[in-house]
Amino acid sequence: MKRPLFTRLAAALLVVLFVSSQVISQNWLAALRVDTTQDQLYTLSADTNAVLRELKQPLELRLYLSREALTEDPVMRGFSQRAADLLSVYAREANGQIRLTIIDPKPFSAREEEALKAGLTPIPGPRPDDAAAFLGLVLKSPYGRDLVVPLLDPADAASLEFQVTRAVIKLSEPNRTRVAMLTSLPWLVATDPESGTMRPVAEIASLLMQETEFSLLSSDFQTIPAYTNVLIVAQPEPLTEAQQFALDQYVLKGGKLLLLLDPASTIARDGGGGQQQGTQALGRLTQAWGFSVQGDVIADRAYALPVQTGLAGRAAIAPQPLIFQVPASGLNQDHAVTRALSQGVHVATPGEVVRLGQTGTSFTPLLTSSPDTMRLEAKRTLSGLSPQDIELDWQSSGQRQVLAAEVSGSWRTAFPNGDPAKRQVDALAASDKPGQILVFGDVDLLADSLYVNDTGAVADNARLILNSVDYLAGKTQLVELRSRTPRPRNLVEVEKLRQAAQARVLEEEQALESRLALAETRLKEIEAKEAAKDLIASDVTDNELAQVRQEVQEARTRLRAVQEGVREGVARIKTRLMVIPGIVIPLLIVLAGLLVQVFRRRQQRRLAQ
Repeated sequence: MKRPLFTRLAAALLVVLFVSSQVISQNWLAALRVDTTQDQLYTLSADTNAVLRELKQPLELRLYLSREALTEDPVMRGFSQRAADLLSVYAREANGQIRLTIIDPKPFSAREEEALKAGLTPIPGPRPDDAAAFLGLVLKSPYGRDLVVPLLDPADAASLEFQVTRAVIKLSEPNRTRVAMLTSLPWLVATDPESGTMRPVAEIASLLMQETEFSLLSSDFQTIPAYTNVLIVAQPEPLTEAQQFALDQYVLKGGKLLLLLDPASTIARDGGGGQQQGTQALGRLTQAWGFSVQGDVIADRAYALPVQTGLAGRAAIAPQPLIFQVPASGLNQDHAVTRALSQGVHVATPGEVVRLGQTGTSFTPLLTSSPDTMRLEAKRTLSGLSPQDIELDWQSSGQRQVLAAEVSGSWRTAFPNGDPAKRQVDALAASDKPGQILVFGDVDLLADSLYVNDTGAVADNARLILNSVDYLAGKTQLVELRSRTPRPRNLVEVEKLRQAAQARVLEEEQALESRLALAETRLKEIEAKEAAKDLIASDVTDNELAQVRQEVQEARTRLRAVQEGVREGVARIKTRLMVIPGIVIPLLIVLAGLLVQVFRRRQQRRLAQ
């Protein structure tokens, strides 16, 4: 065969092979993925697959995706493609119960008008005269029910699967979870005095209103609505015996209860309103249920969070044992509610949840402190103890305390003589079905100020409560999916360095404060002595003043040296983190390649000989 003809045939064959490989990869291999992420973000979870397998009615998913308008933004372009790919996996795994339609709403078209009428959120373009784009989802059921996700946001990319699965569950289930709340805390949820409508104040109340059919019980309630799936009791006013009886009967009938009782609510103390102490609000009920929330406050030095305090007449940062984080190691990793909450939970002045030895019930700890704890009187903690005050009196118990637990099983009534108001004659004397109670010794964990800052949530407090509600309602799939959302991973060495440096800075500041106090006392003594002699100014006072100023300057110089050492230590760690993956690892790969090459050449020389 002539070389030109062979070259043309080879080139044609390569073109055919290339086109064929593209067609095969696009049509047959498009669904194949290798998910190398630690949290398996690109793989449908077992819970989502279970939800899709259990669908009893067909659903239509309409993804409104402005492809051309989103092309210029690389983040939106990549995220929109990921959303489309993920939804196609949903359609493929649902055994024909989900039909996916991807719609490109061109500007000034009927599709754009359709997206606006559906309630999707327009995304403005980078220039004022650019047409708005859309990236939203509309779910439709055959019975006329619609559910809209107005905007799929790249900022929530990690929770994309949870959002979609939650929407599928909401549309396919006949009723939403009905949640009733009893609380004395206006900083959590409030009622408009004019309209009588509820308005969320805290972030967790807003989320509960979005996720569930939410209602608020009045402080003078006499009965609990029969349709309630989950009852939340958060630091209530002391219940009357009639109200205790209503709650007693609710639990005996198998009602699910989420209980938050705080021995010392710092948010209420600081002007938030509501009951500051709530451990005795339920009267005889907790005794009958086999547990108690102790009236003393638990302080934890090992898990303490840094707070702003005053030292030497200026603001400083110090670890506060009354406000601490329960990290992943203090969460029950075998329980659905607390599993995989890797950001931990922030609590403030919590009480210990203690089992009272009731038979017929199980007691499962959920949140546990470190061993470096101490008990403090609730009234004393509400007086505003500083970290320095606590440190001076610290006596570690050496024991872990349970701060939250699940209590489940069957109970006897707390009212063996029946209804104290004699309005109900057919009262239950014992559980007619097993019940579940999740009890927390802290209510401040619901406050935004404890876990939310300008960048978002820094702890899993809201996720913990939502998990608790879903768990009690029997929706374990949502609990697992919510827990799969990844969290920022702290640099362990940097965190250790920060904590050690924080302790050093605090020590220096305390030393400075002591020296200043001694110096000021000495100056007052000298001034008083000289004033008695009618010698307001003298060489003695001048020398004393100069000496004090020199001591203060030296102490501040040492303090700056400590702070500079912290910055240098962090810089060294960051440098190592950049050098290892950026330089060392590539050099090792190159070295390995050179060694392989040398080995091959030696093998070739041996074969040639």
